[in-house]
Amino acid sequence: MYGLLHSTWNIERIYRKLVSTRGEEQSAAARDLIYYKAQKQLVRALKSESPVTRDLALNSLWDLWYRAEGEKAFRLIQISQAAIEKKDFLVALETLDRVIKNYPKFAEAWNRRATLYWLLGQYDLAIADCESVLALNPEHFGAWQGMGLCQFHRGEFVKACRSIQRALRINPHDESAQHFLKQCEEMLRRSPPQLEIQGNLV
Repeated sequence: MYGLLHSTWNIERIYRKLVSTRGEEQSAAARDLIYYKAQKQLVRALKSESPVTRDLALNSLWDLWYRAEGEKAFRLIQISQAAIEKKDFLVALETLDRVIKNYPKFAEAWNRRATLYWLLGQYDLAIADCESVLALNPEHFGAWQGMGLCQFHRGEFVKACRSIQRALRINPHDESAQHFLKQCEEMLRRSPPQLEIQGNLV
């Protein structure tokens, strides 16, 4: 029975419910895909023409990512987020450092620390953490977008465009990423070519 429930056939059956049903049946399908850690199917659902389906898939992916290493790690992430909201950045950083030390394969911990470094204006460190996220989870559109933001603020507009384009390949209906890509492309058009030579065209 376990093998059947966790089979590709069953997970694809649940995915079809997510994209073709509505109401409680659709919500139940999203919860089941989280349970089976069906990231591939949830990412595929981000491309749906239905906003409801996309929202369910998006929220389910975040839930899956936040809880990937269990409840203890998830609670620590919550503590770090509360500290960030209080602007207690030292506590947030210490907490995230501890999570990453104890759960080095927890992609969302790396992503949360990248966000913190972004808030602190430490773009090099943020990009390094985004790269760690993507090494663990190449489909993490949030990390691609975060890296693009940092590259943009470093004046690396070619790299920023590429990073946001990667985010949009995964989550094509993200309006904030679409808008930001237009900003990147506009800055690229307005930038003298020599500004793009430093690290961007190599």
